[in-house]
Amino acid sequence: MLRDKALPWCQRHSKLITLSTVVLGVIFLLFYGRCHSTPEEFAINFALPAAYTLLALIPGYFIVETVGKGLLKLKGRVDYGLKNKTILLIGEKEECYNVEEQLYYSQLLNKDNITNQSTDITSDTQEYTYNFEQFTKYDLVILCFSNKFLKKIESDDRTKHILNEEQTNLLRNTLESIGNSDTTKEALESRQDITGLITLCPPGSLDTYEQRDPFQRPFTVVVNQIGRMMTDIFSLLTTLPPRNGE
Repeated sequence: MLRDKALPWCQRHSKLITLSTVVLGVIFLLFYGRCHSTPEEFAINFALPAAYTLLALIPGYFIVETVGKGLLKLKGRVDYGLKNKTILLIGEKEECYNVEEQLYYSQLLNKDNITNQSTDITSDTQEYTYNFEQFTKYDLVILCFSNKFLKKIESDDRTKHILNEEQTNLLRNTLESIGNSDTTKEALESRQDITGLITLCPPGSLDTYEQRDPFQRPFTVVVNQIGRMMTDIFSLLTTLPPRNGE
């Protein structure tokens, strides 16, 4: 992203140029009016209108410029996030493909920046094989779990369906790779690059202390409804700052 010193001179001094132009214009009108009218006519027709105009114009200019700069900065962050940030889909194949189809359908993101590494999980061979060291190369990891393989337990006189051992290990390994709640908070303080995380899982499936870590991790969202996840993806892609060197 460009810094102020890298901008052209006219952009860096646009405020001074605009104000100077306005002041010179007012001075010219006052001089012209003074030379072609009586003092009374000059005061009524030139001096007072010019004073009122300046009183309204100068504060209004600063307000408009401040708001405009904020909107331009926001637009730049949104454009950068949607065009350049990368997404990794992992977890159960069906859910990952559902998410991928929504991302494509939205037509907001660059398809080349979306990587689907989902595994075809069956009840007989439930095994997640990923190169977890590669996860930090992505700006956002979306971890997808369905309700097909949840573990049934009895707790507090009621039945719960929580992530099974393999699903919990995938969550744990992902957090070890991109940073759990504690290490991510440390990374924030030292201004290090951070990978965002979205965990798509059935309601109530994060029950144990280890499973609930995503609720405490910065730049992390836990989603129970795939339909509303596009909002969370958009939010994380635009709020995560550019990585070092970008």
